[in-house]
Amino acid sequence: MTAKPLQALVFGASGITGWAITNSALSYPTPTTFSRVVGLTSRSLSINEAALPSDPRLELHAGLDLGQDVQSIVKYLSSIERIEEITHVYFAAYVHRGWGDQDSASRKKENVDFIVNAVTAIETVCPGLQFWTYPSGGKWYGFEFGSKVSRVTPLKESAPRISAPFDEHIFYYAQVDALTELAAGKKWDFVDIRPDAIVGFVPNHNAMNIAEPLGLYLSLWKDFGGSNEVPFPGTKESWEHLQSNGSQDLVARFTIYTSLNPKLTAGKSFNIADQDEGVSWSMVWEGIAAYFGLKGVGPLESGQANTGESWVNSQRDHWDAWTKEKGLRAKVLDNTCWYFMTVVTGDYSTFERNFDLGEARRIGFTEQMDHVESYKIAFDRMRAAKILPQ
Repeated sequence: MTAKPLQALVFGASGITGWAITNSALSYPTPTTFSRVVGLTSRSLSINEAALPSDPRLELHAGLDLGQDVQSIVKYLSSIERIEEITHVYFAAYVHRGWGDQDSASRKKENVDFIVNAVTAIETVCPGLQFWTYPSGGKWYGFEFGSKVSRVTPLKESAPRISAPFDEHIFYYAQVDALTELAAGKKWDFVDIRPDAIVGFVPNHNAMNIAEPLGLYLSLWKDFGGSNEVPFPGTKESWEHLQSNGSQDLVARFTIYTSLNPKLTAGKSFNIADQDEGVSWSMVWEGIAAYFGLKGVGPLESGQANTGESWVNSQRDHWDAWTKEKGLRAKVLDNTCWYFMTVVTGDYSTFERNFDLGEARRIGFTEQMDHVESYKIAFDRMRAAKILPQ
């Protein structure tokens, strides 16, 4: 009997992970692996606006609201032609609501409801479902709580969940528990993918995209910094600590890889990052800044003016005129999440947070990526989308 063609459905196709999965599924691991790729977004977005390839296999459908009741989601999904043929679901939908313990109860409930509603609806309309991928990430290891949480590096997937009272704020735990219960005894399996901060591009703005604020910070510095030497926008304490951030493309390819090898991955969790060995900002800042023709140097000495989020905000009088002069999208600077730059180059980097990638290698995924190159790819895409100046 000939196997049925594989068809992919991506929840959150305009987000930093979902966009990359949607894009990668058209060519990875081969250009014919998936006969159809369906992306779901909350807001209306054409394929051209999404900066995705023009491919007859690709569809985008807007208006999805996973906060609705399951019946409404089933009705929405049922309106998509041949939805019953979907075999692989890539879940990348996420509700961002504050940081740390701020609004964590609401954030937890909404994100757990999202995935439970999605699974329940998909089971109703997709009888051929084979696999479900789910992205957690560095928050699994309590990164948002910094040194308040003890951890052993390099971090392994087998590490115990962080202890009370911090564990109550990690909605990933509740989501994975829900998925485990939902998948029990079913014909489909799932995997938990754990990247840390993701370097990439999104067609609209995204609160969890480190490349966008860094790229705009460097672009602004080039015109208003008063020097070709651009200081690292984070803290001195974070400059040397190891981390395991990753390109959205590599994360997407790994996610697809795990979904196509269920015998090796079902019910398991996998760290993923650009490189086996962690990198520090001191290793990559010079290369990132060089993309803009700048010389990247270390953070300013303590007591000197912060050159990160506060420096960008000190240039607000220039924002509108600069945006217009450079031909960028209106309000691009206003819509960028500057706080995420502060978090990733500061609070999240005041401790070692490098990953062990042994499990990913054990299942045969050997791909690595130069971390500076990850930024260059993202910056190229942002320039094409008029998020960054030429």
